Amino acid sequence: MANDFPPCAIRLWMHKLQKGAAQAVGRLENCLLPSMSKETARLSVKIATERGILVTNKDAKVRRPTLKFCQKLSSLPKYSSDPYCYECHLPGDLRKCVSCERCFHEECQRKDPEKPTYLVPSDKDQPYQFPLSVPDQDQNESVEVVAMSPTPQPLLDHNSNIEQESPAPQTPHFVKHESYEWDDDVFYVSEKKGVRQRSQATVKNEEALGSDTDASSELELCTRCRLLKLATIRNPPQLDKKELACLLSKVWGDSHSWMSTDVATYMADNWKNRDIALVKRILFKSDILGLEDIKRNIEAEKYTYLMEFHADLLDLQHNMAVFFGHQAEEYEPTKRLIRDVSHYIQEIRKCVDCFRYSNEENLSKMWFAKPCTQRHELVLAKTAGYPHWPAKVISVYSGNPNKYDVRFFGGDHSRALLAERDIIPIDMDTDLHFKAKNTHGFNDALLELHCHMMLSGYSATLFGFYADPAEAEELIKLALSRCTKSGVSHTPGKRGRPATPAAAKKRKLLNSSSCPSPVPTRVMPRRSVLLRESGGTVNQPENGIYQNLTEQILKAHDDLQRYQSELTAMQQELNVAKLKRWCHHCLQEAAFDCCFAASYCSADCQRRDKRRHQGACKVNQ
Repeated sequence: MANDFPPCAIRLWMHKLQKGAAQAVGRLENCLLPSMSKETARLSVKIATERGILVTNKDAKVRRPTLKFCQKLSSLPKYSSDPYCYECHLPGDLRKCVSCERCFHEECQRKDPEKPTYLVPSDKDQPYQFPLSVPDQDQNESVEVVAMSPTPQPLLDHNSNIEQESPAPQTPHFVKHESYEWDDDVFYVSEKKGVRQRSQATVKNEEALGSDTDASSELELCTRCRLLKLATIRNPPQLDKKELACLLSKVWGDSHSWMSTDVATYMADNWKNRDIALVKRILFKSDILGLEDIKRNIEAEKYTYLMEFHADLLDLQHNMAVFFGHQAEEYEPTKRLIRDVSHYIQEIRKCVDCFRYSNEENLSKMWFAKPCTQRHELVLAKTAGYPHWPAKVISVYSGNPNKYDVRFFGGDHSRALLAERDIIPIDMDTDLHFKAKNTHGFNDALLELHCHMMLSGYSATLFGFYADPAEAEELIKLALSRCTKSGVSHTPGKRGRPATPAAAKKRKLLNSSSCPSPVPTRVMPRRSVLLRESGGTVNQPENGIYQNLTEQILKAHDDLQRYQSELTAMQQELNVAKLKRWCHHCLQEAAFDCCFAASYCSADCQRRDKRRHQGACKVNQ
């Protein structure tokens, strides 16, 4: 192909050919050697010359032929689409997207637009660690297809007395068939599976036949267009632009530190505007998106969906790979950036409220007890070395067995991915599941659980993005006070002597009758409560005593005002007196100065004080 040369060669040549400078062919080939082989460098110079990117310098003073960039932008080749693959960022036999100007190799196209085809380094060197998640399957996993595979026998009725014989293998290789068990949907822990029934054979209708056509048409789009097509479906409901901008600012603030530069910043720091326009015309079909552009888009609330933000990061990564090279050190941080952002997007999809609560500026101590719009099931989760601990189910992964992504109450609210056998559902009556243990951590978790169950009776909008934080804190304090009254304590108590069965039964009846419901009730004002407890109206004080107290208060207030005015006047007089000069003999207001150390009101006082002041006077010395 005529355009088969690495795009990073343009950047390396521009450092030698700035401002219309010319260099020999050998020097242009040598500057490419650190990034490619000698044969590839020679071929790159040849192809660039044939396409008119590099032209011969016609200066008569130069003895040997030299090359320089074509300075006429209109003479450079103009592309109808992006000349580089959106996945591997290299030229070749490309397929154009049906919705935009981007292109890709058919063998490079992703099966899942949200999962890249490259391997990302582990996060062991990061300052924070990600929670456990289901490992992604290998994208390049090959499926072995064996010809002449035996046809499996149909699934027989359980009440049938016909013996089912296994078919004789026709090939020496082991053939793995699909499972004939029914696939169960993901269900809550407290729910039970329905009775399995045999499904009747159905005829494949036209819609089912058209599903294959939809899958093939999906691969005709580039990764960006496929993401934008799923934007409305994969976006969390009730997430408006303002709240999304707040969440993305947190995501961008934690993730953008991977990258120290971008294409726009690099060109602005090293080249002039004429050279920048030349490189843009040669390499890029669309506008160059930089780090500052993404930050401004977040601040201006231009993103409506999470996928739009993800798509812009893919454009940023593509520009970095085309400009610096897909094997350059500047390109590697983009992989880590997109990995972190993809993780944050996944967490936002699981629960918007949980992500916002855990990243608020004024983080509440009981933030995990706040209810979410998406209700989480409460369970008892068992991990190695710990008893069954109260937790929330964040998400459920279907499999064999099912995996539950849970987050524990108390402590640092750690995460775990547990099997179904380690999960027990929690009923509303938590006293049947929990007993006070001699550990601070468990009692704190139990207190937070009770607080969450009480706050769940309120509307989640009282704790949402537009809610008043002060009102939310008041509700949390109210729930904590109720939890304390109901017997849930922060500190563990001493282990007492076990009670007899009769005493335990009596105590259980008393607790069940006096324990308040986890659903919050309306709180009455304190004055109304006092009136109700007294059984009537509160007796007002006698009129004479009340009037005397009022007169004393008013008189004390008047005296206070008078004393304050006198104190202010005295302070002003004192300030004026400090600025005046006083006679050194009679201590009256002075009229003139003898020296810097003495002043006098008259000449008579100066004459009388002459003998005492003459030794210290500075005038005649």
